[in-house]
Amino acid sequence: MIEPKYKNLNALFADRVFRIPKYQRYYSWGAKQRNDLFADIKQLKEKGVDRDHFMATIVCYQTDEVKEIGSKEYRLYDIVDGQQRLTTLIILLKCVHLALGAGEEKDELGKIIVKSDGNLILLQTNNTNKHIFNSFIRDGVFPAKDKVSTHADRNIFQGVRECNQFVEKWTEDYGDSLSLLRIIRNKLGFVVFDTDDSRVVYSLFEVLNSRGLAVDWLDKCKSSLMGIAFEKAKTDESRASYIEELNDLWGNIYKELSRYPVPGQEILRVTATLYTGTESGKPQKAESALASLTNACSSSDDTVKISNRILGVAEKLVKLQSNIHLGPVTDVLQARVLAVAISLTDSVTEDERLKILEQWEKVTFRIYGLFAKDSRSKVGDYVRLANKIMNKSGGASRYSEIMSALRDIGSDYPIERAVEEELKGKDIYDGNQEVVRYLLWRYEEHLAKKAGVKAVVNEEIKAAIWQARSANESIEHVMPQNPEPGGAWDGKTDPDGRYELIVNGIGNLILLPQAINSEAKIQGFIAKKGVYRKSEGLRMIQEILVCDDWSQKEIEEREKKLLEWVDSEWSDLSD
Repeated sequence: MIEPKYKNLNALFADRVFRIPKYQRYYSWGAKQRNDLFADIKQLKEKGVDRDHFMATIVCYQTDEVKEIGSKEYRLYDIVDGQQRLTTLIILLKCVHLALGAGEEKDELGKIIVKSDGNLILLQTNNTNKHIFNSFIRDGVFPAKDKVSTHADRNIFQGVRECNQFVEKWTEDYGDSLSLLRIIRNKLGFVVFDTDDSRVVYSLFEVLNSRGLAVDWLDKCKSSLMGIAFEKAKTDESRASYIEELNDLWGNIYKELSRYPVPGQEILRVTATLYTGTESGKPQKAESALASLTNACSSSDDTVKISNRILGVAEKLVKLQSNIHLGPVTDVLQARVLAVAISLTDSVTEDERLKILEQWEKVTFRIYGLFAKDSRSKVGDYVRLANKIMNKSGGASRYSEIMSALRDIGSDYPIERAVEEELKGKDIYDGNQEVVRYLLWRYEEHLAKKAGVKAVVNEEIKAAIWQARSANESIEHVMPQNPEPGGAWDGKTDPDGRYELIVNGIGNLILLPQAINSEAKIQGFIAKKGVYRKSEGLRMIQEILVCDDWSQKEIEEREKKLLEWVDSEWSDLSD
């Protein structure tokens, strides 16, 4: 039984320190959640009402560990629920601490955040970004942007920056940071559930759901599997062993998600669809996925098996979705389901797997990229093939069978028709920028491959092109869309032709880093060549630089060359 108690931060922090267990997800709050928190705090100041403001529910597991610092004892509590808000508030308190002038208030707050031994932190984390977090909380060292490498790192980086900006703005608006400290410590209230019963911890999410609180589907699955392992273990020793193994597995799952934020429900849906099947021919919904995975557990061993499967799917989805230049072929869920199945199957060699994935990419880009079919197209074909691959059945147990099945899926969308109907003489820019960026980058890779075995793409330029927030920021029209009347581009096209079809056609489009793209603008071709030389590391730019002029003639010649390459590049592989 969990007994709730209402506490403000002063009471909550009085005699305890907190730990985020390794099986919990990383810090994932974004700007919206932080701004909501800041708005609540600011509202308390402006209303001036002498009452607490309820912020959230916090659930803690009281461990047997006690930290002794001098004459004081601090009980260690694992945060089961509420870590996002608590982490943000502790970051915010550290920012206030840094803003306070020297004196008693600063010293007292410092000893709450980092105990008097100078080492024990109020909140300890085992997550991948603990060094960034600890360095800021313990030493006041702001995270360096060049040290940010994972999505979890970026969340901490943004959290520290936004909390510090809030404190600075508060001081500017209200004259001091002490008033902010008073509100945070005294006016923010929490309903705190403490328990020392492991059984309660693993059934926690059912309690939270009954209270109408939003819980990630993957977290629900984790809690359910741990609960099953706890209940079905036959001895205390085996129970401890299973829980330790599950803690390690789920720590690795969340470590994967710290690299790239694949939605938890997607991981659950893909795992269930691949391993328990689907009656509808569509990926399972999150609720049915949770049920099918937990229902498959009749023993503690099964919970470990299911968790291993979830980890495997998480690894493949993270690898797939973090590869941002694959956007047009990974945007559709059923395509990701099939790619994961191909990546996981042990019925093919690694060389065969690479060829199958190449064929998967060809077919998927033709359907959803070049022909621009929506996500309802071919759902059943993709999902059924994925299930057959995982089950090694139904004509998809060998390399040749899987390749044949992929060719069948793409047979209604041949590359020859795509070139003729979707690319040749067409405006491919408006509404299709992601497809254009993908296609042109593949052309850049083709040129590098063509240059020889030691030739490689320029990674710095690649990063600049793909880090642009939207594709249109990195797509350059050599002949500008809106040239100056009477300027350098007059007379460069057939006056009877449709200008937008020429300038938005594939023959007139190149890739550039955003800054250089912005610089090129509507200048004449000779002036543009001077700008383009700043990106000579791109081989497609080198092809443009050798041209003496750029008119409809050069555009049509380049289009013909590119379309011949497209026809070859996205044709089916043979066995």
